[in-house]
Amino acid sequence: MKIKGFVLGVAGALAAVTGAQAADLPAAPAAPEPVDYVRVCDAFGTGFFYIPGTETCMKISGYLRAEYDVGITNGSAGGLTNSSWGGGAAQQGGNWSDRDANTYRFRARANVRFDTRTNTEFGLLRTYTEINFQNDNSSYSSDLDKAYIQFGGLTFGRAQSMFDFYTGVGYNSIFEPAHSDTTTNLAAYTFAFGNGFSVTGSVEDTNARRSSLGYVTGASYDPSTGVIDLTGATPSGDGYGGTRVPDVVANFRMDQGWGSAQIMAAGHQVWTSTAVNSGAGIADGVVTSTSTNSKYGFAVGAGVTVNLPFLAAGDTFNLQGAYAQGAVSYTAPQSTIVWHDNAGGSYYTTGIPDGFVNPVSGELELTQSWSVAAGIQHFFTPQVYAAIDGSYFGSQVDLPGADNTQINNWNLTGTVGYTPVAGLEFGAALEYLNTSANNSDLNGIVKSDNQLIGLVRVQRSF
Repeated sequence: MKIKGFVLGVAGALAAVTGAQAADLPAAPAAPEPVDYVRVCDAFGTGFFYIPGTETCMKISGYLRAEYDVGITNGSAGGLTNSSWGGGAAQQGGNWSDRDANTYRFRARANVRFDTRTNTEFGLLRTYTEINFQNDNSSYSSDLDKAYIQFGGLTFGRAQSMFDFYTGVGYNSIFEPAHSDTTTNLAAYTFAFGNGFSVTGSVEDTNARRSSLGYVTGASYDPSTGVIDLTGATPSGDGYGGTRVPDVVANFRMDQGWGSAQIMAAGHQVWTSTAVNSGAGIADGVVTSTSTNSKYGFAVGAGVTVNLPFLAAGDTFNLQGAYAQGAVSYTAPQSTIVWHDNAGGSYYTTGIPDGFVNPVSGELELTQSWSVAAGIQHFFTPQVYAAIDGSYFGSQVDLPGADNTQINNWNLTGTVGYTPVAGLEFGAALEYLNTSANNSDLNGIVKSDNQLIGLVRVQRSF
């Protein structure tokens, strides 16, 4: 009995101590907060995910590109305005015999895109941003290519011009074919009729569509003989003044299973600078005091894209035409003319002017321009494709001493691409451009020129 009582006493004491220690322990930790993991959003295609805590879907994409270009010309002036190829506007760019010209270009570009979309009771709310970071021959640049908001049928910000339709199927890295391919600041509204039919109206920044406005200084005129002397005269293309009226653009578009089609039109103000308006382009010897007033230009166009699935998946044929007066860039954003400077005896390359000041009458004579562009793309296998872009651009410019001058640009580009794995492409292209003029009265003012570019590209898209 004594042993039994001793055991029970020890057990009771241990129980009491254990209970006291348990009372001193901290309380059990609370359950962890649920983690809001990123969810896949399949409402707008692959690559979208929900931004945590919202009903907004987002996609991050882009590409990294390395490109190696080399080119030659057979003329005295090969540099293209705003292309970073060859020399500057007043240099002999691209000519192998010119020691100061660039004949190759190494390019690295990083492209990043952010696309957000939210379904609302009023329709889709979308934002899109695309940025390029680029280095050409150790020269750095960056560009906000696109940044716009869409709500219902409204578009605000920086986007592709509503005039644009077919913009090429090949690389077209150096020479832009004769079609409209312009990013601009705009405000637009699109109304969808259903069944793939829509109509769009837009107001767009006129600066994005200005080519140049030409005039000459230093010319002399003899009213007794009616002869204008251009000896020592210097052509200039800076006759545009400040902005007054934005461009007005409209299109009617159809998207169907067989392809798509569009007709488009635009209005463009050709606004002269203070100097030109005051007579800077009028030749010495003109008796009648006059000034050069501004005018309005326009552009119209139509295009069609036809899918060719009976050849291979992804194959297309594209055709587009446009006509403009005083709005050259709607027909060809990179049209060129090679001027001869009679004063300095040198050549320089610039864009076809939207208009030219008649040095005798002082009238601003708008340039007529027209273009036809076509392209076909064929996939030999899902990994190997080839593309051909071809275009013709023509313009009629009233130059001093050479009325009704027709300036032509012919462009041809061939591209081949190989995709060994998804998102990686190796490609090569040849690009050719011919610039010429048809007028026996030019007297060396405008020069014919040929340029050929070869390039290799490696691109990783994500």
